[in-house]
Amino acid sequence: MLRFDCSFFRRQRVFKQLYTYHFASRIASVRKWSRLRASGVENFAENGRNHARRSLILSRLRFVSRLHQTVDRRAHDHTQRWLSVLRRWQSNRPKGLQNQSNEPEGEQFWQRLLAYILLAAIFLLYSTGDPVPQVSWSVFRREMLQRGEVAKLVVNSSKDKCYVYLHHGAIVHEKEIHRAPPHFAFSINGVESFEDRLIQAQKELRIDPSGYVPVIYEPSDSIMMTFVSNLLGGLVALGVLYLLMRGLGSRGQGDGSITSMMPFTKAKARIITDSLEVKFSDIAGMDEAKLEVMEFVDYLKAPQRFTQLGARIPKGALLTGPPGTGKTLLAKAVASEADVPFISVAGPDFVEILGGIGAARVRDLFSQARKLASCIVYIDEIDAVGRARSGSGMDGQTEMENTLNQLLVEMDGINTLEGVVVMASTNRPDVLDQALLRPGRFDRQIAIDLPTLLERQAIFEVHLRDYLLAQPLKAYSRRLAALTPGHSGADIANICNEAALHAARNRKMAIDSENFEYAVERVIAGMEKKSNVMTQKEREVVAYHEAGHVLVGWMLKHTDPVLKVSIVPRTKGPLGYAQVLPSDQKFYNAEQLFDRMCMLLGGRAAEALVFRRITSGAHDDLRRVSELAYTQIQVFGMNSRIGHISFPLSRSSDMVKKPFSQKLSKMIDEEVRLQVSQAYSHTEQVLKEHHDKLRKLALSLIEREVLNYDDICHLLGPPPHADSKMSLIDFRKQVERSTHEDGVVQPSQ
Repeated sequence: MLRFDCSFFRRQRVFKQLYTYHFASRIASVRKWSRLRASGVENFAENGRNHARRSLILSRLRFVSRLHQTVDRRAHDHTQRWLSVLRRWQSNRPKGLQNQSNEPEGEQFWQRLLAYILLAAIFLLYSTGDPVPQVSWSVFRREMLQRGEVAKLVVNSSKDKCYVYLHHGAIVHEKEIHRAPPHFAFSINGVESFEDRLIQAQKELRIDPSGYVPVIYEPSDSIMMTFVSNLLGGLVALGVLYLLMRGLGSRGQGDGSITSMMPFTKAKARIITDSLEVKFSDIAGMDEAKLEVMEFVDYLKAPQRFTQLGARIPKGALLTGPPGTGKTLLAKAVASEADVPFISVAGPDFVEILGGIGAARVRDLFSQARKLASCIVYIDEIDAVGRARSGSGMDGQTEMENTLNQLLVEMDGINTLEGVVVMASTNRPDVLDQALLRPGRFDRQIAIDLPTLLERQAIFEVHLRDYLLAQPLKAYSRRLAALTPGHSGADIANICNEAALHAARNRKMAIDSENFEYAVERVIAGMEKKSNVMTQKEREVVAYHEAGHVLVGWMLKHTDPVLKVSIVPRTKGPLGYAQVLPSDQKFYNAEQLFDRMCMLLGGRAAEALVFRRITSGAHDDLRRVSELAYTQIQVFGMNSRIGHISFPLSRSSDMVKKPFSQKLSKMIDEEVRLQVSQAYSHTEQVLKEHHDKLRKLALSLIEREVLNYDDICHLLGPPPHADSKMSLIDFRKQVERSTHEDGVVQPSQ
């Protein structure tokens, strides 16, 4: 469906052409306009904004109406309907807009259209690709020459390519050719060899000499003509570009550059002026971070209270921390509490291949922010645009640096920001440019770490208050917080949602402990792979592997207590898993780390001890053991031979040279190998001393597939080092006891 554009009617030279065109073309144009649907006209009337042009539109439509009377009565009816709609539109326009000045809105359309045409023309003029399909000599001879489909051959001026012109309706590869000539092309090594080869092929095909395919050679001066045409085209493009930039500069639009009018230079920002419905009370944990960002609310609400004392209002805050810790949620809460517009944009939106686009989007973003001041500009994943400058001079790197330079200028340059607070978030602050982190741009750097035990409990209580629970809210939050160390707020929200989905699938009226246990297991170990059926031999290997982990962890002193062990395959691993109750311990000594290495090696040692062979199922355990050993020796300095020195661990993807010599690297590898061997020997010794318990535990796993803490206690007896683990175990029992004593209550709202 066609739609009118007010800018089309606005230009007088277009209307003059209506009188100079041929009468037939005018009739065709009128009929084309007359096919507009009445709904499209009404939509045009509703969406129009420049009321000052309506009288001009009405006059032109009257002319169209008079022309319709000589062409078609039906078209005349359509035009009369347009006139009635526009008259009603004009009569109902607001009085305050009757004297509104004419703004050049239509000119922006022509400027954008001209920019697109200019870019397309430059691409077509200087494109080196050949759109003609390329074929080999054998295909040309077999599919075209032999079947008599060739009308003529044209050799280009450079004498290296021959173009094939086929007869009308020619069939090649069992398909009829309908595209415009030349239809195909193939490469040649020279004119003489090409002619000899062509004549020889036609003789072999027994073609009469009078029916030989004609060969035409393009003149050699066509190269000069091509050069001249490209040169003229380039000059025309530059001329149009000059006139366009001159017109923009005369009207004072943008900065006079071609990118200032492009639609893709506009910042892809989302402006939120309504309330975000996110308050600080909805954010649990991170009390220190909330305390720091609350000051920005006071800055935006009452800046005079600070400026009258001579204080400078901070311009920005950088939120750093692992993914899912609530950085974006905290920025939304600041905007909601301050009751100011919130402009959200992602850092990758500034990254473009075309030069100058990223910088133009940065200028447009801060231009919008100045108009909406006081407001908050939030840049998510700022490391995509704020990466440290390397000075390599590569094209892509140069464009990123230009975008970063524009961001630095906008945040703290000649044009200062008044009433605009810039907040950004990243989980990689180490890669940011130092100029971006200095005071005056990001005055505050707020670190948001993973929540502690008490913070996780508070986060669970915030999320669980929106669910229907079978027990009191605190009965679930305390235990779930203990089961999820190292999990972020996003992980906690996912656990709550998975528990609700599991309860709904089982058609329960409320969420209970079984649903939460399922959710924790799914997030930690993955979903059960019920379709993955193991053989009896595989079940035995997995059972002894997991029994080795549990037994070693049960007997050693500095390991986390085991809550559950299963041999049911999960999506995050081919074997079963052993769920432990980890602690929020921050510091470890060498003995504690050694016991943890032994527990990780318990599965491999049990396989070797029972079956006299090893499998590939322990590859993840060995990776974690190796990483733990290298961390002790290379990072923590827990080795007498290497000494009290620390070097960062290098990843396999990093191409950075190691900051130490080859001799020291060899020594570190030797010490790691020695430490892992000692841990493996100690693990074997523990398993040999308790071989009967290992067998009993494995057979029970084969029979029941899942064992909880009470089942393990019944099979192995109480832990020999229960004093060091009693705090966690007692905490679990206390939570379970309080849950049973409370009984079933009404679902919480």
